[in-house]
Amino acid sequence: MARAADTATRRRRRGLTRLIIALNLIALLVLIAGSFWLNMRRVGMIDERILSLKTQGAIIAAALAETATLGPEAMGVDDELAIPLMRRLIAQTNARVRLFDRKGQLQIDSRVIVPSNEVVAMRLPEPDSWFWSESLDGIYQWLARWAPGADYPPYQELQGMDGTFYGEVAEALQARPSSAIRVNSTGDLILSVAVPVQRYQLVLGVLQLTNEGGDIGLILREERIAILQLSLVAIAVMVGTSILMARNIARPIRALADAADGARTRVKGRAPIPDFSGRRDEIGDLSGSLNAMTDALYDRIDAIEQFAADVAHEIKNPLTSLKSAVETMRRANPEQQQRLLEVIEDDVTRMNRLVSDISDASRLDAELAREKAEPVDLVALAREVATICQKEGGPAVTVESDLPTQRNGLVVTGLDGPLGQVLRNLIDNACSFSPPGGTARVKLKREPRHAVIEVEDDGPGIPPEHLEDVFKRFYTSRPDEHFGRNSGLGLSISKQIVDVHDGTIRAANRPGPTPGSRAGAVFTIRLKLP
Repeated sequence: MARAADTATRRRRRGLTRLIIALNLIALLVLIAGSFWLNMRRVGMIDERILSLKTQGAIIAAALAETATLGPEAMGVDDELAIPLMRRLIAQTNARVRLFDRKGQLQIDSRVIVPSNEVVAMRLPEPDSWFWSESLDGIYQWLARWAPGADYPPYQELQGMDGTFYGEVAEALQARPSSAIRVNSTGDLILSVAVPVQRYQLVLGVLQLTNEGGDIGLILREERIAILQLSLVAIAVMVGTSILMARNIARPIRALADAADGARTRVKGRAPIPDFSGRRDEIGDLSGSLNAMTDALYDRIDAIEQFAADVAHEIKNPLTSLKSAVETMRRANPEQQQRLLEVIEDDVTRMNRLVSDISDASRLDAELAREKAEPVDLVALAREVATICQKEGGPAVTVESDLPTQRNGLVVTGLDGPLGQVLRNLIDNACSFSPPGGTARVKLKREPRHAVIEVEDDGPGIPPEHLEDVFKRFYTSRPDEHFGRNSGLGLSISKQIVDVHDGTIRAANRPGPTPGSRAGAVFTIRLKLP
């Protein structure tokens, strides 16, 4: 079990960092692949190159038609006139030029008419930089092999002298300029353009221009290498930023998770939770929320422990009284036994009430968590509870209601049943402390942002030093004749309910006719209005 927990912890520690790097890397690879795919298609460059060859071919063909024919009646291009002209015109084209007669037979080839003593200059490739290596070349070759591209027919050298071997030459013999794209044995593109050499409507021959294999590939290779180098730099930067981001995200989350595990397994004391609230981001919010939640859980644990101790103490009192009464009955006379039976009956009643109130208090948290908050009309709720308390309390104490005739905006969002229980507890408490003929008053009013409920009585009031103690569990301060009739949980439960509704409840005394005297107690509840 411990080994499985350790494995889960290691996975958690590495999982977020890997996820961040993987997601960033996927997005970057898609961008790189798209760039390579567009570059591998080569459509724009091919079209531009074919258009350039067509323009050059048209210029050369027009010059041949005008200056390389023997008079207006000539039926073809004269070799002696055409060769010097072609030498001058094709010197800067960097293309192979072939002239076919009107029957499609090869007449002149630029590879043949170039003088044998002419020096052909070719630019050597740039030396590899430090960034370029065999491994990088392997990456490039792998990408080039998998990159999509158009399937072109293979290029073959002219078989014999018949130029119609090439389809574009046959098309040009019909006075229609044409072009074709082929691939040679080394994988280089061969672009071919055939332009008719014609005077007026008479086709005197066909001029075919083809690029030298490898020139387009060299340009593309340089572009791809630049893209690949930039991509590797981008990947390195992405990995670095991802690791930095993971350190700023994964490490605090891991620390919070470890602290949560420590809080779960800690036997004594409160486990410290790292405080990242100064970050002012989601991690800071998570840290603050986790700290607040942990404090609330520890407070709840402390409250449960204290509640259990208080329950044990309160139950021991009637049990001790019962035990004493039972032991005394064995030696008591009949009159004393009757009195002891009354004591036993009171103690049993007290225990029964105490157990019932304890059960209600222990279920309160679960009930408050299950119920759904809804709009509550405080006017109708107070009127209904006051009426019920008057009927059950009898004529000894009068329950008066000072409530608005209309809702007047006194509608809060909360739980109807628990709020009614609070009013019931306060009114019952006021009735129990008021003398016979006294009055318990329920008042309801509106403040700018709160609904205010006040419950007053005509009792002796509350000693100033105990105004906060009355909301503690099992606290009670009643006359002797009321001893054992209350568990001391009513006001504690009421405060708990009001706290859940994000409200406040306070106890105070009504001033009496003389300075320092008390005319009764008053409990004030403030609930936020929506």
